Amino acid sequence: MSKRFALTAAGVATAAVGSTAAAELISFTVHNDYYISENRWQLIDSNSNTIASMFVQGGYIYAGTSQSGTYPVSFGLWSTSAQLSGYLTTFQMDLAEGSYTVAMQDSWGDGWVWNDATGEDAFNVAGNLGNDETSVTFGMVGTAAVSGTFTVVPAPGALALLGLAGLSSRRKRK
Repeated sequence: MSKRFALTAAGVATAAVGSTAAAELISFTVHNDYYISENRWQLIDSNSNTIASMFVQGGYIYAGTSQSGTYPVSFGLWSTSAQLSGYLTTFQMDLAEGSYTVAMQDSWGDGWVWNDATGEDAFNVAGNLGNDETSVTFGMVGTAAVSGTFTVVPAPGALALLGLAGLSSRRKRK
């Protein structure tokens, strides 16, 4: 095998890992209770930048992300009526490899529980997450504030490609 191929394979693997680490599609589902004006949440990156948030101000509900133009935020009812189940917000974001924090606040202090909302379904994160997890749930029952973290990791296929590039470059010469 020529050195040219080994360098090319390593270059492709490096690019694949870099592009994967910079763009993991993560899905979010938020279950707000009927009294949505009590609830606020923020999604914060490792540099302390708020990259997504939801709050109520002046009678308007604001829910947006730093990527809303690419991946729109969906807002509506959790089930057939807000009074029965509260509100549902869903969105997706391309997130770089690293740690993220979800901060949730309830100004009334009773948590995010309303009828069939358990609090365990308050803020769900799904995607390529660390520790072999595919989903992280942040519940909030009977408290004024809670936060939690999750870690985005590169796809396993990109790491395998990097390993193959390393093996091809180590092949013995004849």
